[in-house]
Amino acid sequence: MFLSKDTNGFYYVYFPGPNGKMKRNSTRCKFKSDALKFLQTFKSEHSSKSKTVFFSSFVSEFLQHADTDYSKRTKRIYEDVFNLFLRIIGDIPLSYITPQHWDKYRSERLKPKEDGKSISPITVNIELRTLRASLNTALRWNYIKSNPFSRQKLCFVNEQSPVFFTREDFKELIKCIGEDWLKEVVIFATLTGMRRGEIINLKWSDIDLKRKTLTIQSSPSFKTKQGKRRTIPLNETVVFILQQKAEKVFSDFVFTFNGAKINYDTLTHKFKEKVVLSKLNDKRLHFHSLRHTFASWLVQDGVSLYEVQKLLGHSNIAVTQVYSHLQPEHLHNTVNKIQIALN
Repeated sequence: MFLSKDTNGFYYVYFPGPNGKMKRNSTRCKFKSDALKFLQTFKSEHSSKSKTVFFSSFVSEFLQHADTDYSKRTKRIYEDVFNLFLRIIGDIPLSYITPQHWDKYRSERLKPKEDGKSISPITVNIELRTLRASLNTALRWNYIKSNPFSRQKLCFVNEQSPVFFTREDFKELIKCIGEDWLKEVVIFATLTGMRRGEIINLKWSDIDLKRKTLTIQSSPSFKTKQGKRRTIPLNETVVFILQQKAEKVFSDFVFTFNGAKINYDTLTHKFKEKVVLSKLNDKRLHFHSLRHTFASWLVQDGVSLYEVQKLLGHSNIAVTQVYSHLQPEHLHNTVNKIQIALN
């Protein structure tokens, strides 16, 4: 918030609006001393207004701008989390939110349900991060003076190995898939490591069969994770699948269901249905497990974590480290440097 004199001789107060863009208000003063007095009063009134912004009002405003900033799926996550917050905490002014509300939300979400089932700490952490991010927006819009959730602890999560299909289990899964479109998607996902949304939104214009590469990038209807663009190489099996499909293109999208773009939920449910049909024991297996399978098989075959990181599009090698347990034999040369004479 600052003062600036216009060409008409009057001073104006410039301040950030709800959408982050600068707005201005005339002081109706031509002398700086008078304009400074106006500024102090304006600051006080502007600050008091921020205290009366209720969570529900902020949510409505936030979701209006979410269409341009987030994908439809991400916006839906925000909507779900906002509804949960209103149910657990209630509709209170933003300035009244404290770390206690973080703790209350967390504990309520972790409580077992009446049927004995409970929400995964990983899911609760996603919700808490979503709330934290939304309040960062409220801070940027000057609705609050600080983010009460900025330094709060997430739920403790035991370190778990990524769930993936063994080669034998994968063969059993493929046997149970009779639909050609689903079988193509499953094989493609396993051989590229691409995310569900990346595959569903993949267009023929993103593919270069001559170079045997494809580009994963955002579009008006789809936003990649963190908005990043990456190009990945394709192996011979994937190239063959794409060449076969290229001979009978009926859509801009590479993979379709009944001639139309594949729906997220349809793919999820159909895939889970085949996992159950194949009688695989691990109930944690889901479509994202194909991405883990891609990475796990590469690591097991001796590919470096650095190369896997690049193929998966991880921004930090620490994320890829979850697959490091699959190649302990690579550390044999290291531990063998310690020698003790036994004779």
